Amino acid sequence: MRKILMIPGPIEYEQNVLSTLAMPTIAHTSKEFLGIFKETLEKTMKVFNAKEGLPFALSGSGTLAMEIGTVNFIKKDSNVLVVNTGYFGDRFVDLFSRFTKNVDIYKPPLGDAADPKVVYEKVSGNKYDLVTVTHVDTSTGVRNNVKEIAKYFKDLDTVLVVDGVCSIGGEEFDMGWGADVAFTASQKALGAPPGLAVGVVGPKALKVMEKNPPLSFFSDLRKWQGVFKNMLELKPGYFGTPNVNLITALNVSLTNIMNEGMEKRIKRHEIIAESFRAGINALGLKMIPNGAYANTLSVQYLPENVKQAQFLQDAERYGAVFAGGLIPEIKEKYFRIGHMGSVSSSEVMISIGAIERALKKNGYSVKLGTGLSAAQEVLAKYDFGIPF
Repeated sequence: MRKILMIPGPIEYEQNVLSTLAMPTIAHTSKEFLGIFKETLEKTMKVFNAKEGLPFALSGSGTLAMEIGTVNFIKKDSNVLVVNTGYFGDRFVDLFSRFTKNVDIYKPPLGDAADPKVVYEKVSGNKYDLVTVTHVDTSTGVRNNVKEIAKYFKDLDTVLVVDGVCSIGGEEFDMGWGADVAFTASQKALGAPPGLAVGVVGPKALKVMEKNPPLSFFSDLRKWQGVFKNMLELKPGYFGTPNVNLITALNVSLTNIMNEGMEKRIKRHEIIAESFRAGINALGLKMIPNGAYANTLSVQYLPENVKQAQFLQDAERYGAVFAGGLIPEIKEKYFRIGHMGSVSSSEVMISIGAIERALKKNGYSVKLGTGLSAAQEVLAKYDFGIPF
């Protein structure tokens, strides 16, 4: 039986993206590939809503993107602030520990989004070189109000870095809000297989980079910026061999996104997320976010008497693969559903159905169809003009 992959990355990919990976590899210096890379970088700017700056696409995971998006804009012992709403806020702290002891952390209670006013107060009262904010933390499903936070940085020298790994391509985002650096990874809402760190660096951050000595080698954007600028002019450039096949696949996926249109794509993610939440709430499950819900994944506690490992195994047997938790203290008490990329109402129905059956099998009192009915009621409210 075919199972659907409903984890928060990697995701299910469109057939034209997968078919691209079966094509012969072409030379990374060929005119054909230069054209593909140019298109990929240009479309990346559009997905990030960036009018200016340097787009990048490098071989590596979202963790590499975190490093690229931070270490190029700090010095040894720089002052940094991490806005921490989950596991990947902790990872930023770990990353910075290699370079500086001056790391402050603003960590709201579990499930709460960061208060933009608190961020502003902290930045106003301290001289920070760089601040990181995770737009959607994959471990908690909490979505921060980046639009409101970013506006405070427009007139500051402080570099604002937005981790958009679990948001960009599925949530509203605009570099024009005031972000100086933003990044994601190919296997999330961009809809391409794992292996590419993707992002945009704005003008303010590029100026800061020019003044700072490099702290790394492969992730040193000073080495790469000439390559990407050349690609945008259809000229060869080299520091490391690009992942030709993955960049080609990403270009196809970005074309899919452009064809759908960002406004429709984000609205579709909103509708799908709302339907998932309706189904989950109808089943009596408590979600981790306290209102600051993401549109790219849903994160909820399991009933106390349900063991996570068995539940996930049963849900997979019923057709849907979900993810366990990441927060160390509670990682076996909750599960995560990814719903980003080309996800539709079909995935909602299969997923909620699998959840109902797995819960019932594990002793939870549930009337089958309760969650499905609630999810359907949400989907029935919308006439979005496209199949979803």
